[in-house]
Amino acid sequence: MKNSLPDRSLIRQYLLGRLDDKEELEDDLSEGILLNDELAEMVDSIEEEIIEEYLDAALDSADKKAVEEYFLRPPERKKKLDFARLLRHYFEKQQDDLVAVHWRSSFRTYGQFAALILLSVLSLIYISGIRKSQAHLEAELVRERARSASLLEEARLLQSPMVPLTLVSDRSDLSRTTGTQDPHIEIKPSTQRIIVEIALQSGVSGSYDVRLETKEGKGPIWSARLLPLVSASGDAQLVFLLPVQGIKSGDYSFAVSSGLPGSGGPKHYDFQIRLTDR
Repeated sequence: MKNSLPDRSLIRQYLLGRLDDKEELEDDLSEGILLNDELAEMVDSIEEEIIEEYLDAALDSADKKAVEEYFLRPPERKKKLDFARLLRHYFEKQQDDLVAVHWRSSFRTYGQFAALILLSVLSLIYISGIRKSQAHLEAELVRERARSASLLEEARLLQSPMVPLTLVSDRSDLSRTTGTQDPHIEIKPSTQRIIVEIALQSGVSGSYDVRLETKEGKGPIWSARLLPLVSASGDAQLVFLLPVQGIKSGDYSFAVSSGLPGSGGPKHYDFQIRLTDR
């Protein structure tokens, strides 16, 4: 459409609301009307044709319904229709008057023609203002659709597929205050994995067996053998991704045990999971 004007029949379908299922083409035409003066003039001409055919009762039933339910929806087009109806009535009345008084005075006839020319000029100015206002509104609609699409994309990005879970104290840690609630996380429908960080004692070495089970000890629901990450200061932690498939709301625990002799039984890191519907 940038190199040549679209077919008049396509613009007519656009004005009658029959391109609603072709959003990209409809948006392209709306932008073109604002940016291309030649296209805007063509659209204005086709609008006038539709209005004339409507006033002449020359439309078939489908087109008449489209005009009344879609084409005349913008207030500017309703004003254009009213103006065209008034102008037509004026012309018809003047024409009848010209025939009736033709014999009276040629000077009077010239004055009537001058009035008709003036009225025509004023009508062109009025209709041009309506067309510009309509093009502005249609361009605003295109920009609003773009803003809506951008907001939807931002909302989608905000729904992160991963949530963090940091566990520092195990079940036997005496430094935990009595009655302190276990760490908890919420799992949304968009969540796919949990990023788990479990703090270990400094100076550890070797691999660890990690099992996910219920707080009552049922399981394992998930298990893995992992090597700890040790920082320059000697702090160690296990970092891994836990898939959320099959996990339900409830109380859970990671049982972490070292493969080294004399390391004792597993330490349990308790936490809660709650599933949400949004």
